[in-house]
Amino acid sequence: MKILLRKTHTGFEPDSDLDKERSTKIGFGNIVQAEIKQPRNIQFHRKYFALLNLAFQNQDKYEVFEDFRIEVQLKCGHYQEHVTTKGQIVYVPKSVSFSSMDELQFGVLYEKAIDIILKHFLMGSTKEEIDKQVLQILDFS
Repeated sequence: MKILLRKTHTGFEPDSDLDKERSTKIGFGNIVQAEIKQPRNIQFHRKYFALLNLAFQNQDKYEVFEDFRIEVQLKCGHYQEHVTTKGQIVYVPKSVSFSSMDELQFGVLYEKAIDIILKHFLMGSTKEEIDKQVLQILDFS
């Protein structure tokens, strides 16, 4: 069973009537196992891709966006190792899908991506400048 919980000053509470109904099926005193994941925010996902697009448009090392995106993810350490049939190790970027990362994990990736972009692609810019431009692209300001 999955339920959404809301953090309050008194602890965690079911987020909706359905979640409350589901939680009543657990008897008092019973121990349950929980994995806490903060659901992803679609606006933050869009902000990440706006950041990548901004950086891609202002760099000259890659001609194809997907190649650029992969390079940033690899430099962020967001990959898994794969051993080929010839014994070579290759690095495959991990997914950034909603089901593969929660909001906190995605936030870490976003911050690493900014650092990588500043270090390797948009030298001379600041985090504040990039963030302002990304927000303007998304019209969040």
